[in-house]
Amino acid sequence: MGDYKAVFTDLDGTLLDEQGRVSAPSRDALARLKARGVPVFVATGRSVCATETAVTDLDLQTPWICYNGAVVYEPATREWLRHETLDDEVTEALLEVAHAHALFYFLYHQDEKVTLPPRFDFQADFYGRMENIREVARFEDLPRRSVTKLSIFTSGGEHDRAVLDLLAGLEKEHYIERFPMGTIPGFREFGFHTMDVHSFAGGKGAGMRYVMERFGLDPSEVIAIGDHRNDLSMLEEAGLAVAVGDAPPELLAAADRVIDHDEGKGVGHFLAEMFDL
Repeated sequence: MGDYKAVFTDLDGTLLDEQGRVSAPSRDALARLKARGVPVFVATGRSVCATETAVTDLDLQTPWICYNGAVVYEPATREWLRHETLDDEVTEALLEVAHAHALFYFLYHQDEKVTLPPRFDFQADFYGRMENIREVARFEDLPRRSVTKLSIFTSGGEHDRAVLDLLAGLEKEHYIERFPMGTIPGFREFGFHTMDVHSFAGGKGAGMRYVMERFGLDPSEVIAIGDHRNDLSMLEEAGLAVAVGDAPPELLAAADRVIDHDEGKGVGHFLAEMFDL
């Protein structure tokens, strides 16, 4: 098994299968690691409540890195150990441009999704599948301070450009991730795109450094596993960087090992091999 003393893993596209579940081989491997005293940390772009939904059966009491590193959450005490919020000026400007283009959006205030009432049936359907939503009646009632993340939903094209042009003009540090909503399990039929904007908090790598310092871990003792560009900073921190085979080229180039996803079983098989489980 070498000298590796901890594992950091992404969730969607890495540990989870297409239905957002942990496979039996991976669940078994994680349980065996826990029994050995090897901590496993999840690092995800998900919110805290969405992370809890995904890992609830794993009984992981180690801190979770959420919101792509902007938040480190302690499930045992329900404490937010690290919380980097979006710049208030960026929040205000993004709300104005989204409102001007009649886009819909979620403001993540702590872990609550604050939004205006849905205007269309597909929005109501979408909202009904989400957790921790609070609707406010008026645009003026939306929170503008201490926002964790702002998710803007667009049809692409000119709407994406409007948001990107605004962010470029502000010259404020931020982190943005764009992806089709239909790539997320449980939301396959939705055709719009998501633009997530939150604090430039150093990405998952910064969250990982925070956790390593808290647990007295050296980067050389750590394995990190991921499948997407938002995992790159995490892989660059690790003693052993592991990428899932369908990862983008820059992630594959940074990886020491490449594994199959295999419906979420790949992580379990890899950990069983590395730690002789």
